[in-house]
Amino acid sequence: MASSRLVSESITRSTCATQTVRGTHQFEIVGYSLKKGLAVGEFVRSAAFAAGGYRWSVRFYPGGFGPAHQEFVSVFVKMMSNKGKAAARFDLRLIDRATGLSQSVYRAAQPMVFDYSVKHKKCKGKRGTRAFMRRSDLESSAFVRDDRLIIECVVEVVVNDSETASPATVSLAGVPAPDLSKHLGKLLEREDDVVGADVTFDVQGQSFPAHRIVLAMRSPVFMASLYGPMKEKGASRIAIDDMQPLVFSALLHFVYNDTLALPDDLGEDDYKEMVRQLLEAADRYAMDRLKMICELILSRSLDGKTVAATLALADQHYCDALRDVCVQFMTLGLDQNDEV
Repeated sequence: MASSRLVSESITRSTCATQTVRGTHQFEIVGYSLKKGLAVGEFVRSAAFAAGGYRWSVRFYPGGFGPAHQEFVSVFVKMMSNKGKAAARFDLRLIDRATGLSQSVYRAAQPMVFDYSVKHKKCKGKRGTRAFMRRSDLESSAFVRDDRLIIECVVEVVVNDSETASPATVSLAGVPAPDLSKHLGKLLEREDDVVGADVTFDVQGQSFPAHRIVLAMRSPVFMASLYGPMKEKGASRIAIDDMQPLVFSALLHFVYNDTLALPDDLGEDDYKEMVRQLLEAADRYAMDRLKMICELILSRSLDGKTVAATLALADQHYCDALRDVCVQFMTLGLDQNDEV
């Protein structure tokens, strides 16, 4: 009689989920004209910042990294963690001082290895570009104003998380980013017939339908006026006569989307003026995050013609950080080239 052999097989499963952890740092160089006199190979360094469990810094070479690149400024990202080793992408950007927006200048599309233990002194844990931007182009651009330059560095560190998973385990690696604001924003897309709108704001002849509950959720002032004992509680239409429609539209967009969106066709002066008015609106409705964003934009675009008005605005609306920047600007006299 033939014998039979039973085979028992056990199947196991593991997953390696590759993710990235991002860190962003802004390195402001005050007194750029003094720094650009540094010799080839000399640099100024930012404070250390954290990303992915490692410490990093930005190195700026005003005179170029080496003799072959004397017409350029060079910028590098340096790993500062002792004995650290990691793969990371990075994006080196410049801040437009007029608008406060950042523009990517050099970006590593694929992860690059940063190894602090590498012995070669010129590339020890450091990655970047020798020809970041031609110096003459940089100094004639909107990135250098009032003798200041801001470099923004975004570092995305690759993290591998290996773990044993049972058949009932669901990996979160592919879960999309939070999209609540995206869905709320869609409520305003049909301006002529906003779905579920239960209140309309009349702003100098323009109508803005909205949702009481969303407004109340985002602003304690709206909460008090729409659901409290104030006269607007039962009103279906509310008039606002002391605010520009464009400003109210931007305020409403921020309420629903949590992002600042201003018209693209504004000139520099009109852009700054709208940010000032939006700061006033943010303070009026106690929307602190929007107020801080407006403060940041105004602090980056100071000049001799506007610093006094900006200081008065900061005092009026209790913007301590913006006030300090204005006072420092006036004290250091960083706008010597402007006519007052």
